[in-house]
Amino acid sequence: MSIWSYLIVPFAWLMQQCMNLLNNYAWALVAYALITKIITFPFSLKQQKNSLNMVRLKPYQDALQKKYGSNREKYSMELQKLYQREGYNPMSSCLPMLIQLPLIFLIYSIVRHPLTYVYYGEYFTSKTAQRVYELAMKIQNLPESLQKVVDKITAGEAAVTTISNHELQIYNLSGTSLPGDEVFGIINLSRTPNEQFWSWMILIPIIACVTSFLVSWVSQKLSPMQQAADPSTQSSNKMMLYMMPLMSLFFTYSLNCALGLYWIIGNLFSIAQTFLLNKIYDPKKVLAEVEQKMEQEKNARKEKRSAAAQKKAAALAASKKKK
Repeated sequence: MSIWSYLIVPFAWLMQQCMNLLNNYAWALVAYALITKIITFPFSLKQQKNSLNMVRLKPYQDALQKKYGSNREKYSMELQKLYQREGYNPMSSCLPMLIQLPLIFLIYSIVRHPLTYVYYGEYFTSKTAQRVYELAMKIQNLPESLQKVVDKITAGEAAVTTISNHELQIYNLSGTSLPGDEVFGIINLSRTPNEQFWSWMILIPIIACVTSFLVSWVSQKLSPMQQAADPSTQSSNKMMLYMMPLMSLFFTYSLNCALGLYWIIGNLFSIAQTFLLNKIYDPKKVLAEVEQKMEQEKNARKEKRSAAAQKKAAALAASKKKK
């Protein structure tokens, strides 16, 4: 069994507990989305904190840019000195995101394969394979590609990935349903919207697209990095504002509605999380504090220069008096 299979076990168990407790696939997805958001929240909190460090340094960075803008080498050297003085590592903002990515893929894999990981799972045992085989036996005129999968299951040669990649086809063709598999009796969570364009399932990718846009819009409005971004970066962020919703539209249209529903619930929780993070670490407040600190430092330097000038003038006057 691969490392991926071992990593997915606790998340699969978590989804199964949600299903066992609620006995409704749709509500289990809602609970699962909330729990996985709580699990990844510390990484989001760390990322927000790291972003604020960039906000703190932005005014100093702008001052260096203004002073050494024409000398890129000198600017880079002074910028590195600034980072060392403040104990800031530019790569620290990327680490939480890199840790979250495999977690997200694990979570999505479970949602996409309910028979393997969610409902019938004692995952990675013969139980899932047996259940898929039983469903396949209900199907008349089984397609050749699926017959090969069934033959591998019969021979005990079917890998978990082989079963999970074909399970939804077998599940749908068999006419079986999970408890709560249909939302309002009109959206089948195991099917994909591209199967029937003129159906209620098309609402899933549309709502996913809208909520994804809201996530991007709220994040950019409140993001510490947006407050510290230069004009070119802000322009790129505006492009991403529209690219991410279009990507979510494509994926949720092409994949099963369960993933689309999870995506929607996750987006709503992400919006709430963004507001919460900005309450805990407010970038506007931090920026105001930095600007106030810089103003105090500027006044202190002026007073120091003024005191030095007065001292020099007094020394010069005393020297003249002696003469």
